[in-house]
Amino acid sequence: MAPTQFGPRARTVAASALLGCAVAVIAVAVSQWLFGAGLDPRDDALRRAAGIAFTDEARSTLFSVLPVALPALAAALAPDSRPGRVIGGLTRLVYFAYLVIGVLLASSAARYGFDGARQLAEEGQVFIGTRAAVERLVLDAVWLAMAGIGLVFAGKARPRERTSTAEVVK
Repeated sequence: MAPTQFGPRARTVAASALLGCAVAVIAVAVSQWLFGAGLDPRDDALRRAAGIAFTDEARSTLFSVLPVALPALAAALAPDSRPGRVIGGLTRLVYFAYLVIGVLLASSAARYGFDGARQLAEEGQVFIGTRAAVERLVLDAVWLAMAGIGLVFAGKARPRERTSTAEVVK
């Protein structure tokens, strides 16, 4: 029994859906980070980025397998036609947005984690110590490196079209 071959239209639809899911996950992470403030007045973007007991889902949402793997699958699934090249370009854009948002989120978390004096003054205790901040920063850097690798491979995944004009021989 031969494997089922999908046509270019079905591959385009599937790749678009995967890319849309990745965008949705990234958008939810940004929303959780920047707009997910709870009722506690101490709940701000730095504390949410650090993930300390308020609305701390942004880090686990952004630094997960879905926003890193779905664009790669979309680029691999996209056909070699014009819609596939558009999906490849959108994949690079999604990875770039992921990297920018991820760097901002990781640096905000590190900033909060490395400022033990501020935590002690405002909270009365240190929630995120230097060691925990370094560990989180290393793990965040690994996720960002994987997204960077995805960005590089998404750019090289599609062969460039050759022109059909011949060179003039003198």
